[in-house]
Amino acid sequence: MAETSTSGASLPELVPKASFIEDVSEYLQGASVDDALNELRGAHQKYKYIEQEIVQRKQRLAFKQPEIEKCLASVKLLAAQKEEGTEAVLDFALSDQVFAKARLANVEAVNLWLGAGVMLEYSLPDAQQLLETQLAGCSRQLSIVQEEHDYIKDQITTTEVSMARVYNYGVSQRRTASA
Repeated sequence: MAETSTSGASLPELVPKASFIEDVSEYLQGASVDDALNELRGAHQKYKYIEQEIVQRKQRLAFKQPEIEKCLASVKLLAAQKEEGTEAVLDFALSDQVFAKARLANVEAVNLWLGAGVMLEYSLPDAQQLLETQLAGCSRQLSIVQEEHDYIKDQITTTEVSMARVYNYGVSQRRTASA
């Protein structure tokens, strides 16, 4: 599993931090309110796009993690049954609503889907090690994506507050000009 989306760099390193506008008149320095709002809206749209990408990654990982846990539990069950010398009775899903029972005795290996139509046979210890590694990687990625999501939500909030401050400044300037 890849660390992050772009060659190991974290999101705060790749996405510029939104700056809070403390003093709007100093921020504008002769620029129009509309130009500043357009610039802030553009940054806001970029942040929202990045947030959508992060949410999609988060959903994929959240879907993948239970699947890995289920596979790992199955491999552990088969290994325990092998050690005890008993046979395992399992229900296999043939389709969404159709299941078949199977008795498995002395299982030495399992086949795991690796993705992209690739299936490989692993011994039980190798399969367990692979699935534990994948589960740890998935959990790590999920925590990284959660941190990235928190970061980008902060940037969106800061940008929205800045947009509101600039807009309100423009409104107050128009009021004083018309009065």
